[in-house]
Amino acid sequence: MHLKYFIVLILTCVVFQACGKSSFPSTKLNYEHDQVKTIKTIDGNDLTFIFDRPLDDLKHPILLVVDGSGCLGWKHTGLNTLFQPSHDASHIYSKVFVEKRGVSPDANNPKLCSEDFLRHYSIDQRVFDHLRVLQHLSKHAEWWNGELYIWGWSDGGDIAAQLTSYYPNVTKAVLGAMGGGYTMEEHFKNYWICAPDYFSGDGAEQERTKCINELSERFEDMLDNPTWKKSWSGADNSWKVWSTRLFSRLTHLLKDNTTPILIVHGAKDINSTPVDSARRLIKELQDAENEAFTYWEIPNMQHSMSSLPDDKNTLLEKAMLDWLFSTSLEKQPIPENLR
Repeated sequence: MHLKYFIVLILTCVVFQACGKSSFPSTKLNYEHDQVKTIKTIDGNDLTFIFDRPLDDLKHPILLVVDGSGCLGWKHTGLNTLFQPSHDASHIYSKVFVEKRGVSPDANNPKLCSEDFLRHYSIDQRVFDHLRVLQHLSKHAEWWNGELYIWGWSDGGDIAAQLTSYYPNVTKAVLGAMGGGYTMEEHFKNYWICAPDYFSGDGAEQERTKCINELSERFEDMLDNPTWKKSWSGADNSWKVWSTRLFSRLTHLLKDNTTPILIVHGAKDINSTPVDSARRLIKELQDAENEAFTYWEIPNMQHSMSSLPDDKNTLLEKAMLDWLFSTSLEKQPIPENLR
């Protein structure tokens, strides 16, 4: 064999072997799951995160999974199996999930939240806690190649949007069921408690104005006194967390975003985060000529992925994962099997 052809053959083999190890799952690749580690926050409190990772000598991306509100433990939220990496998956990555403070792994009653949870749970604090874990991982996780993918849903979608905005070099993110175009104050006034359709007959306008004024006073009280000792609209929703939810509008951040993001919302989501909020966000991003987003509106889905039939839920999970790890720069329309 001519020498130059022999060299080409050897180089080709080397390239394909390298690609095979780094890009395609191996049926022999083992994983460790539900690894728990606790670190300290700046104020000396414990902060726990859970991770799954491949057991090999290579470095892989991290998929950071951010859940929504409530004080269920990670073993009861379904997040221990959501996007769980394995040799059956179509992508190789490590998964990281940051537990809320004051929540035990086995906590299974959303109405029995610990004092520690109520003291610390807010949108801002969860952003800080995730940043702290990422800082720790950047120093100690020798199995991380530096690529960061983020998935968040509901409150987690809001947190994921902020992490994507504040943390440098996020590769891609999926932001689910977080609305973003309207504030939660506007949700309550225009879609829920004081929605125009709730008032009729003589004096309807005056009654709605009274309703809005009363809500405004309540919300101002929450801002002036963001205490964990009082709750509203659910035992897990303290005034403290409401003060960080009510007036945030993700449009302000996402207009300046350059990281590829996939925004996912249920077309039937009305009572949790109105789909109109997501639609307004998309319109404002389009008006700002921001091209760094893709939008999937899922027919027949309410606020939660679990509102879909099991087969559709599985298809959506796979579609979001495939979107995250796709190298295509083109906007990908909602998959045909989810329409």
